[in-house]
Amino acid sequence: MTWQLSAILSGHKGDVKAVIAPTDSLVVSVSRDKSVRTWKRQSNNTFSEERVFLGHTNYVNSVAFIGVSEANPNGLIVTGGSDKLINVWNPEDASAPVYTLVGHSDNVCSLFADTDGHIVSGSWDKTAKIWRNWQCVHTLEGHAQAIWGVLELEHNVVVTASADKTIAMWKDGKKIKTITGHEDCVRALALLPGIGFVSCGNDGAVIVWSNEGDPVQALDGHTSFVYSLATLPTGEIFSSGEDRTVRVWENGALSQTIIHPCVSVWCVASLPNGDIVSGGSDGFVRVFTRNPERVANAETLKAYEEENAAASIPSNQVGDIKKDDLPGPEALQVPGRKDQDVRMVRVGNIVEAHMWSNAEQSWSKIGEVVDAVGQTRKQLFDGIEYDHVFDIDVGEGLPTLKLPFNVTENPYTAAQAFLVKHELPQVYLDQVADFITKNARAVSQGEVAVTGDPLTGGSRYRPEQNTASSSLGSYNPWGNDVSKPQTAVKRLIPQLTNVPFKDANLPAIHKKVMQLNTELASSGVALDDTELTQLDSLFKFLGAPPKQPLPQPEYVTLLLKIFNNWPKASRFPALDLLRLLALYSPSPAETPDLLKTLLTASRTDETSFMLVSRLVVNFCETEQGKKAAMDDISTVLEFMEADAVWQSSNKNLKLAVATVYMSYSTLLLKRDDDTIAIRYMDALSKILEKEREQQVQHRLLVALGNLIFGHEGVREFAAISGVKSILQSAVLSRPASERIATGGVVNEIIKFLD
Repeated sequence: MTWQLSAILSGHKGDVKAVIAPTDSLVVSVSRDKSVRTWKRQSNNTFSEERVFLGHTNYVNSVAFIGVSEANPNGLIVTGGSDKLINVWNPEDASAPVYTLVGHSDNVCSLFADTDGHIVSGSWDKTAKIWRNWQCVHTLEGHAQAIWGVLELEHNVVVTASADKTIAMWKDGKKIKTITGHEDCVRALALLPGIGFVSCGNDGAVIVWSNEGDPVQALDGHTSFVYSLATLPTGEIFSSGEDRTVRVWENGALSQTIIHPCVSVWCVASLPNGDIVSGGSDGFVRVFTRNPERVANAETLKAYEEENAAASIPSNQVGDIKKDDLPGPEALQVPGRKDQDVRMVRVGNIVEAHMWSNAEQSWSKIGEVVDAVGQTRKQLFDGIEYDHVFDIDVGEGLPTLKLPFNVTENPYTAAQAFLVKHELPQVYLDQVADFITKNARAVSQGEVAVTGDPLTGGSRYRPEQNTASSSLGSYNPWGNDVSKPQTAVKRLIPQLTNVPFKDANLPAIHKKVMQLNTELASSGVALDDTELTQLDSLFKFLGAPPKQPLPQPEYVTLLLKIFNNWPKASRFPALDLLRLLALYSPSPAETPDLLKTLLTASRTDETSFMLVSRLVVNFCETEQGKKAAMDDISTVLEFMEADAVWQSSNKNLKLAVATVYMSYSTLLLKRDDDTIAIRYMDALSKILEKEREQQVQHRLLVALGNLIFGHEGVREFAAISGVKSILQSAVLSRPASERIATGGVVNEIIKFLD
């Protein structure tokens, strides 16, 4: 029997991005409407919505299920999304997640979970993480782009699929093989019992691989991106994609194409009873079956057939069409050449597409072909889909830079990321953000984009002058006509990731150290030949740092000798090198009382204190550093609160200290200590009453927002301590041109207090 519709599950208000069916009676779906929904079977061909789980603050893009156990008698639902979080839910309790796993720095777009509770996650941050007992035990680094698919092949063996066009195999957290074969981004993976696994990608290919990662067979049939895969124990493979279809593969051949009335079929999964379930860009979840007892009633089948027939098919999905050369409806009197054969016929001025079914020996209309002009598609950049990718020419003779932007982002967030990535001056933040705001709005409304250059004021800044129809993806994030965009921005609170100080001119630092050492040659404290060799080794280490932090205690000893023995005016390069070493080695953090010693010795010198503050921030890049920073939090914050810091006119000093506050606020998100968080918030409030430098103020506000977001005790204290008026004053203190950025984060914080 062919696959037929069994049930339609309606409730989501946005694209359904992932589905899973742990049992015959339970379906779990996640959506761009920020919700997770469970659906319970009511009869052979009906499901009803059971619960709605609201815990994510942005799109929910991935889902997995941990099977029933003695510890978890209901099993556990695992979800990941664009808020960078992984939430773990009891299926019977939608009130709050049982656990929230924090660690990724970007969208969590893929998840896998086994019955033992082991979780594998993949993210746009180019890493995959393995979680056991709700803690990250391995971070898999090595892909050059986003990781869109993850799979545990066997115990301790993980497979990852990436937008860098490769698949990687890992054992015990280490890469053991890189697999190539796809010609574009690899989007999903699925286990194939008895053989190995299956992959699919933006190249339209579905490829079967052995357990060792050797190619077995390529399945060709999709006409666009393939997004998702599912399999059955019988060996059947199901793939879904941008061509409106779920395709069924048996014994290496296409056996059926299941047409959907939506452009993107984002996901497909199998049920234990052999049925399949799909999720689409139209917000519906659909169940399909081969069992006659579970087929939908005649009325539902007819309505579904009519909905498919009324759908529009872009001409770029079926090739170039010369309407005048097409036959009329009489061509449908001739049987198809093969199952799933598609034939186009002209009915007046309309081109209809029909598909042949061998089982039914008839043609079925699957849609009307329309001109592809105006079709919408996200643009890919670094393996990630964006609504806009602007071209930026920053100067004569310099390479063009790309500025990606999604309409759900805050323009200031995108602008800041662009400046940091390309090491452009911070002074351009407002201009770049303003450019994004104007051009994204102009493009979404079909206007001509502005072509001014926010960096130079000239005409070098040349964004693509796309119209709304060619620049936005097939999903409309506003949920209505694009000519009437509503405000939908990415949240700034909570800020979950550290913002380290990584920039350095290593040759200049090396030259300065050598110059100072020469000047101290007769003082008895200069470095000897052995120490100079060690210094050279340090610079080589920093110039090509390892991917995983490595212990380097000898470098710490060398730099502390410089700091402790050289004159006060000459010791700052040692602090700068310690700051860089902390990024790539746990050794600075493992040195007893290092922060207290350095802060005490540097408190009267602004340059040294600034460098030590940056060192504190960089501690938060390693697990050992985070622990050391938290162990010393009271001491560090006591130094950071000093009046001398906030009365200084040194912006770099204050920015470094503000970043320390922000780093600690991210660490405190993972702790339940309201006492220290309240004391910390009180200090921040007092500083914010007077601090008016924009970037410094912004980081202090983010730190305050994190504390209020993550701690109920802080929210209660803030509500009675006048924090709201301080926040409002922070906005009013800014010039009108700067109030958008400040007001955005302040409004988010105030919402948590209301």
